[in-house]
Amino acid sequence: MGKLRKLLISILLLGLFITLFFVIIENQQAINLPIYFISMDDYPLVGQYIQPVLFWLSLVFIVLAVLLLIMTIFYPKKSNTLTIKHENGTLKVQKKAVENFVLKIVSKEPFIENPRVKVKMYKQKIRIKIAGNLRKFMSIPDKQNALVDEVKNEVSALMGTTDNIKTEVRLEDERKENAAERSKVE
Repeated sequence: MGKLRKLLISILLLGLFITLFFVIIENQQAINLPIYFISMDDYPLVGQYIQPVLFWLSLVFIVLAVLLLIMTIFYPKKSNTLTIKHENGTLKVQKKAVENFVLKIVSKEPFIENPRVKVKMYKQKIRIKIAGNLRKFMSIPDKQNALVDEVKNEVSALMGTTDNIKTEVRLEDERKENAAERSKVE
């Protein structure tokens, strides 16, 4: 988790903590507690500002909750099978079959060592991530683009259609990722 993400989550959690703490203070008479907090207005330095702050923090958390609810409802569902309907019938393709199919294509290439393939399937979309150690030589960008195009074409041919299914292929070099991780550790 990156520093920016940690900072944003920490700020949100601190705002949530402040909001919930003062809600407990205002509603403490509902339950008999062994301790009693002073009223929200009696806190020194912040008592007069706390009600507008609570209002705006509550509004922010309501908006975030609504956005999270909308994202949860409309987020595309991942599946392990992709169903393709033709006039002749339906074809169900499993994620493992596509991974093995792409791995056979990629393993033929001499410029990539130890290839790994991950596939994510959605209703009308396939995302393919190919990771491995790329060997260094001059025409590697051309070979990478050719490999990506070949994988797209072969997967489309495997599915039997290119009209209604979108295929995305991404090629990553693990050496660069490992070098970045090693430099962070040292």
